[in-house]
Amino acid sequence: MWKWGVENGLHWTLYVTFSEDACGVRTGHAPQNLALLRRIAL
Repeated sequence: MWKWGVENGLHWTLYVTFSEDACGVRTGHAPQNLALLRRIAL
């Protein structure tokens, strides 16, 4: 149960800090690469 709280907190932080929903990157490998960079930056 604790793991889900950490995971949800991480996703919430990514959405709020980096505005992931507003990002227009949707094609090819770019979304996955950008997600990795965001996690490293966080």
